[in-house]
Amino acid sequence: MIVSLRHMLLISVLLSAPLQASGGNWIEGLSLSFGRDSNGNKTSLIRGGLQNRWQRTWFNGGAWYVGGYWDAELSYLESDVANSENNSLFDLSLTPVFRMQRDATLSSGVAPFAEAGIGAHLLTDTRLGERTFSTALQLGSVLGVGVGFGGNGQYELSYRYQRLSNLGIKNPNDGLDLHMLRIGYLFEQ
Repeated sequence: MIVSLRHMLLISVLLSAPLQASGGNWIEGLSLSFGRDSNGNKTSLIRGGLQNRWQRTWFNGGAWYVGGYWDAELSYLESDVANSENNSLFDLSLTPVFRMQRDATLSSGVAPFAEAGIGAHLLTDTRLGERTFSTALQLGSVLGVGVGFGGNGQYELSYRYQRLSNLGIKNPNDGLDLHMLRIGYLFEQ
């Protein structure tokens, strides 16, 4: 798993350089997630992400508002199931995420939030441990809760639940349920 983490960090750095050079505005946050499945497939996950906040917010009248961001992520999943046909794969995803959040400037930099999104995932293989996905294209629904903290709420710590499934497009459709701890950093605006 350590070798894969090095590869993911290298890919993230290589991808971020052209995006920063092209105007410096696309990457507004970085995240790193660690997780496990809850299906008994003994799957571990490590994920690196780049975020781009939407310029629009809704329901701005009080201390809470609704906003969102694009979440582009690269994941490495590894199953500990012995005698499986394939025990690892990569997952590239893009997810629009809606977030209800407290304004950090009103609470000394502390900003609790809840978020939800559904996005596209492209897997490098259709088998992982004892799971068969049938299609390399999967949809991932995510629900999360967390807190932003720091002077402007620029640091984040959250829990996320994610379901990967092909929505019955083709059988078998084993899917995967993931529980993740996510840390993030938002750049100054």
